Amino acid sequence: MTTTTRRRTTRARLAAAAVAALAAMLSTSPATAQDLPRSEGCGFRHVNPDHHGGATALYIHCADSFILIRVDTADGSRHQCVDPWGSVRFYPNMHVSNAYYVPIPPRLLTASDGSLICSLTQPPA
Repeated sequence: MTTTTRRRTTRARLAAAAVAALAAMLSTSPATAQDLPRSEGCGFRHVNPDHHGGATALYIHCADSFILIRVDTADGSRHQCVDPWGSVRFYPNMHVSNAYYVPIPPRLLTASDGSLICSLTQPPA
């Protein structure tokens, strides 16, 4: 394979990936109570509770995978599972100071319909 052919193949793959990503973003899915606009950005941030249903902080996960986040509070730390493209709202009584991704696989359960869901119990922080 020549260098020119490799470049064309690489460009074609990148273009196909971009089209697939755009199609995924434009596809519609049922809304959930935790859906937030991705314009909020990804990860943890403190927010104005007047604009977020009383929540003082958010963690927004921007990928098609289940992840585990560490949540730091005034009372210590805990792990919490986040669904693909999911978000977590933190309220004043939770006293959350930070939340961030940790490279530990979350505990998942298989629902009766065969889909994966987060377990209520997660590995200790």
